[in-house]
Amino acid sequence: MIPEKLGPYRLGRRLGRGGMGAVYEGLNEETGDRAAVKVLSGQFSHEEDFRQRFASEIETLRRLRHPNIVRLFGFGQQDDQLFYAMELVDGISLEEELRQGRRFHWQEVLRIARQTCDALRHAHDRGVIHRDIKPANLLLA
Repeated sequence: MIPEKLGPYRLGRRLGRGGMGAVYEGLNEETGDRAAVKVLSGQFSHEEDFRQRFASEIETLRRLRHPNIVRLFGFGQQDDQLFYAMELVDGISLEEELRQGRRFHWQEVLRIARQTCDALRHAHDRGVIHRDIKPANLLLA
């Protein structure tokens, strides 16, 4: 069970779910800032390999500072619950836009491709390989 609060973040609605856990909307009660808070699933919290993968995600985000990559705000552990907070992007995924039937002008496609490639170059220059580039992971804001 996920607590109502992790560190300074009061958790709200679930934004998504992945293989290792879930992402919740969070509010930093100290600063008033909104964040996306990723929480390692309780079933994995005692398994060292999952804890290491989660820590690796955090370390990866720490190394990246780019306008087209979400920023890491902080991380922590409360009881046995590992979490990290990152920039909350108000937007919709490219996958959802396509699913809804949106057609893109070639100039929009070019802009999205350039921004994606620029972000990937930034990551690659720092030794980070994304391994999961797909429309669901591209947020349009």
